[in-house]
Amino acid sequence: MPAILAEGLTKHFSGGIRAVDGIDLAIEPGMIFGFLGANGSGKTTTVRMLTTLLRPTAGRAVVAGFDVVRHPGAVRRSIGVALQEAGLDDLATGRELLMLQAQLYHVPARERHPRVDHLLQVVDLADAADRRVKTYSGGMQRRLDLAAALVHRPSVVFLDEPTTGLDPISREAIWRYVTELNKSEGVTFFLTTQYLEEADRLAGGSEARGALR
Repeated sequence: MPAILAEGLTKHFSGGIRAVDGIDLAIEPGMIFGFLGANGSGKTTTVRMLTTLLRPTAGRAVVAGFDVVRHPGAVRRSIGVALQEAGLDDLATGRELLMLQAQLYHVPARERHPRVDHLLQVVDLADAADRRVKTYSGGMQRRLDLAAALVHRPSVVFLDEPTTGLDPISREAIWRYVTELNKSEGVTFFLTTQYLEEADRLAGGSEARGALR
């Protein structure tokens, strides 16, 4: 069964605005799927429907085996999400934020510290783990947000334009971490981007790319 399945997925807003007008998708487990589109083309709206933050106007979607309308709670427990703006507490340290995320997702207590330590190493934040998030650069915050999305071992992770506004070195780091996590943990990534080079680098082939116009 696909990790993400959408059939005729549609979202209309008042005033006759057709943000998303009938998307069909079938994304296999373990794939990095690059979802291309210009600003305003409906990428974020699509992600919000697939992550249960917006209710579709029509069509259906199944994520990690659960219908996004009928079983939204099960979908949320099965996925990780990093949206365009990192939702991080500036006063918490990186380690505190990840530990809280682990607790909220009911990661067993004995597994929390090892899991958090592992992710801090993976995203190269071990040395900054006990600094407050407000001292982090933009690239560091995006890497921490990625780690937070992975702390509960989700099978599917949504990244909404994760490298927008980052410098080339930080963008390269995000690309490297996504590729490593896909290979080491078998995570399915749904990546929205407006950069063709990013889709080519991460998705790695036309069969793993989708586009909105």
